[in-house]
Amino acid sequence: MRILAPLLIVTLIVMLAASCAPALIPGTSVEDSPENRQVLEFLNKYRKAVIEKNLDGVVGLCAEDYFEDNGTVEQKDDYGLAQLRDKLGRALGQTKEIQLEIIVQAIERDQAKEHAPVRVVYRYNQRALVAFPAGEKWITVSDVNRLVLRDDAAGGFLITSGL
Repeated sequence: MRILAPLLIVTLIVMLAASCAPALIPGTSVEDSPENRQVLEFLNKYRKAVIEKNLDGVVGLCAEDYFEDNGTVEQKDDYGLAQLRDKLGRALGQTKEIQLEIIVQAIERDQAKEHAPVRVVYRYNQRALVAFPAGEKWITVSDVNRLVLRDDAAGGFLITSGL
């Protein structure tokens, strides 16, 4: 009986802790909320535009003041929306086919601030068939990235950095 009581207490604590855990969106580690579902829908639009090699579709998801500093202090690798369009246009022009998987790991927003940016941390797996002068070659890239989104006037989001 002395062994059974602690076991019952531990079982009860585990059950109570599990019942307090937030519900997750299936297939993700993201809390299920209307805003998080809206962010995932937005990321699916981005993914679809990339797969379709739709330059206007990708750039259209970005804010006019989009700015990327590549996480460095070097200013020569910084770029805005116009440079993103040029850079992405060249890359898509060489690409025959793209496969892209996005696995969202976290969606964060400071709820205490009105219209605070949304930070999306995700892992991606991308395969692209790229045309080189010597012939076509499949290139595979897997990495973790962070997009920063802000609310747009239509009730959706715009990408402000992270591409």
